[in-house]
Amino acid sequence: MSEYDEVVASFNLERLDDNLFRSRSPQFGWRRIYGGLSLSHGLRAAQLTVDDPQRQPHSVHGYFIRPGMLGEPLELQVERLLDGRSIVNRRVTITQGGKAVFCLQASFRKPASGLTHQPSMPDADPPENLPDETRIAELYASDLSTGTRTYLARRKVFELRPVNHRLFIHPDPHRPESGLTWARLRSAELPPADLSWTLLAYLSDMTVLNGSLHPHGRNFFDTEISMASLDHGLWIHNPPDFSDWLLMSHEAMGNEAGMGLGRLNIFNRAGTLAASVVQQGFIKTNTA
Repeated sequence: MSEYDEVVASFNLERLDDNLFRSRSPQFGWRRIYGGLSLSHGLRAAQLTVDDPQRQPHSVHGYFIRPGMLGEPLELQVERLLDGRSIVNRRVTITQGGKAVFCLQASFRKPASGLTHQPSMPDADPPENLPDETRIAELYASDLSTGTRTYLARRKVFELRPVNHRLFIHPDPHRPESGLTWARLRSAELPPADLSWTLLAYLSDMTVLNGSLHPHGRNFFDTEISMASLDHGLWIHNPPDFSDWLLMSHEAMGNEAGMGLGRLNIFNRAGTLAASVVQQGFIKTNTA
């Protein structure tokens, strides 16, 4: 079974009660549960308690409380905060071994029309002309640790193709291409429509905090850097088009007192803004 299939299978939460679910994390060599998995499982649990399938998530906020341990089950408790005419609101607490590891609040609404505007999608070379992560690991083998090369070569849920592979490994604070990466699902079939939001949440945690390192010419492959996500905000503007590549555009919002704040816009290839993401986390320099 591919990593994509294992992750999608993990979205089939075991329902224990109307508002209580159980899940497990697939094991891919992470030291702890990937934050995007906690985020996507929490959103999926909230979604399963929303009776109207026309209501879609538009705002998701999560806090990473404790590291989730691989191999141990997770319990997801949903609180139905509001079932209004316009908005449905849910709070989800994920526990492991009786202790909270993650909490999430999500708001749902029906699609509607109104005033619209968005930032323009940055110019970027097409992904078909760019090397994938496996090729990048080969090109920069002497610059990367063994663990990083293994991670890049793994067939993850999403295939990533940086717009500039040299800047992906060696970011330049004066080059905006440092923060541009294409992403595509590793699946020959489109996911079910009700899992699109879950997979978007999974993707949204993948690289967002990395943007806060670019102004310093660093990235999360730097062995002198330790990072841990603290909180995550996801705003969904349009359905993600998983039939094609998505462009992720990173931006650093600021660093202070050992904390980093990164922003990420996710565009459909046609140029529509699918989602905006902001995340804050610890950033520690191990040499300090």
